[in-house]
Amino acid sequence: MRLSYSSISTYETCPAKYRFQYEDKLPRSGSPALSFGDTLHRTLYRFHDRPVPVAPSLEELHEMLQLEWASEGYRDPSEELLYLDHARQILAEYHRANADSFRIPAALEYRFSVEVEGVQLTGMIDRMDRIPGGGYEIVDYKTNRRLPPRAVVDQDLQLSLYYLAAREIWGIEPERLTLYFLLPGERMSTVRTTADADRLRRRIAVVAERIAAGKFEARQNPLCDWCDFQPVCPLFRHKYEREQGDPAPRMTEMVDEWIALKREDWERYRRLEDLRALINAFCEEHGYRRLYGSDGSAVDRRPMHVTAPDEARIRRTLEPLGLWEQVISVDPKKLTSLIEGRSLPPDVEDALLASREEVRTQYSLYLKDPARARR
Repeated sequence: MRLSYSSISTYETCPAKYRFQYEDKLPRSGSPALSFGDTLHRTLYRFHDRPVPVAPSLEELHEMLQLEWASEGYRDPSEELLYLDHARQILAEYHRANADSFRIPAALEYRFSVEVEGVQLTGMIDRMDRIPGGGYEIVDYKTNRRLPPRAVVDQDLQLSLYYLAAREIWGIEPERLTLYFLLPGERMSTVRTTADADRLRRRIAVVAERIAAGKFEARQNPLCDWCDFQPVCPLFRHKYEREQGDPAPRMTEMVDEWIALKREDWERYRRLEDLRALINAFCEEHGYRRLYGSDGSAVDRRPMHVTAPDEARIRRTLEPLGLWEQVISVDPKKLTSLIEGRSLPPDVEDALLASREEVRTQYSLYLKDPARARR
């Protein structure tokens, strides 16, 4: 199995998208952002690919941009021109910030392939520099418009993969891992440790295991609106089929009816919850198990057992994987988020779902309706 930063990130975001893109190899449409980013990467490769430690002039850098420019992905010439002007501005700022400190990189667009947990991990490091005084810095270019929070950079998967690759390929541990955000012209640096590399190995193994097990469920996520595969995705396919001519008009009518009734249910549920709290409080205060209405019907108050996670069992399952700290409070919501939002080995997922123990009792209300009983 061959995996990369892109494929691992895609799988963890949405396993179904991974299947469509990497297993089924369905076609994808281009976009201005992708074309723009690729052009800037290729241009900066030209800028740094020199045999002498002297930076090209700004005019030369703009000529490199013209040589690397590709028109694919832009909707029309006016949009393309806007992006081209923007690229010139970005490169002018890059030249201003980097020309005087120009050095020959230790590595440039280095393609690697290393074996990690039985998986061929592939990728390309944009640049690796020698740090004056000793050590190395890995630099990856980004075209995001906004800087991410520091915590996101400290957990960035791509930088972690590059750190692991540098250890495997060159036997070095980079002192700095840097994301260079070209649009704002800002650098954000972080570090990784041996413990981080060990956690990454487990993470890669988990993704590989789930792919091998054929777990390709569709997962709603913030990137769904920009996904090329909506027409074949179980979450969106029916929407596109309807646009081409409703394949099941009668079913659509039933769905519309269900939605309308569900909205009514939400309104009723909110009122029921308000009443439930008041009725339960009254029964607790006065010792009632049942309250009667004016027509002979009654609200019956019954105990109901509620399940909660078995903390010791969950810890035994998660601690060897280095995931216990994420749910250390055994908050059911956090545990559910871990199961649904993070790829876990199938056996671990099953163990967590089974880790439940009856620990408390709460009361539910039931309607005892004589009129219904007679029907």
